[in-house]
Amino acid sequence: MNKILYVAGFSLLVALSSCGDKQSDELKETVDSLAVDNTPKDTTPITVNEDTKFKFDFAIANIPSPVASVNELSSWGVPYNSSFLIDTKKQLTGDEFNKALQLGAFNIDMSYAMVNNVGEDVLKYMKAVLVKSDALGLKSAVDQMVGKRAEQNIANKDSLLRILDEIFIKSDSYLRTNERVYTAAAVFAGSWIEALYLTCKITEAATEPAVKEKGYKELWDQRFYLKNLSELLDEYKDKKECAALNAQFKVVLNEITVIKDPKDFKEANFKSISEKIYALRAAILK
Repeated sequence: MNKILYVAGFSLLVALSSCGDKQSDELKETVDSLAVDNTPKDTTPITVNEDTKFKFDFAIANIPSPVASVNELSSWGVPYNSSFLIDTKKQLTGDEFNKALQLGAFNIDMSYAMVNNVGEDVLKYMKAVLVKSDALGLKSAVDQMVGKRAEQNIANKDSLLRILDEIFIKSDSYLRTNERVYTAAAVFAGSWIEALYLTCKITEAATEPAVKEKGYKELWDQRFYLKNLSELLDEYKDKKECAALNAQFKVVLNEITVIKDPKDFKEANFKSISEKIYALRAAILK
């Protein structure tokens, strides 16, 4: 299953089920204010390079959903901390690539609030996700696939999950050109960065050695997933902004890869790698 519209469209679904009645009403108003009735079908000619599309599908299929990773973090027993999250009042700039990275990061922050049942923050990041999705032209693609079904199934978690599955499956209809795959890859890269940023912050905040070990293991495991993501971004090495990000990814990958056993992952390794993750995150939030 593909995950680009999970990143962009997640906002239309599970966030609603995490808020109280008042917040749900406010969120519905936000969705409705950006809604477009009778959205036309996407008639963009299919020009995507099959090799590039294959690498995208392979990378996405072999990287755990960042949202699932955030859900795992919530089980570690470290209290929710809103100071870890992006300041939604900050005016973020950048080109289309950077906006896509930011969309991925906002989605993870929304998910972190959601799995911790902080409805007020879910709403706040939900709005940021909607605005970023709209700016990138992703919102209409989600509308085509979901429409009013999410609102009609707010109270039924199983139904929401089935809708999510359909978004995964049908997101191929959005990935029709190389530029769209490029945007999708950037959104997913932003999600990966923010999920790892939260992993590092939560690990730092942990007081129990067992939780810190989980954080170390989580970082060590990234050698598999980051390799796939980096190889996907290599498809766009002619794009300056993507090549610069991927160069930083490879530095992190090399530093993790030299550690052959998770038992050898020490506090010094964590400090060095987490600092690089923090730098990556700061760069996309300029």
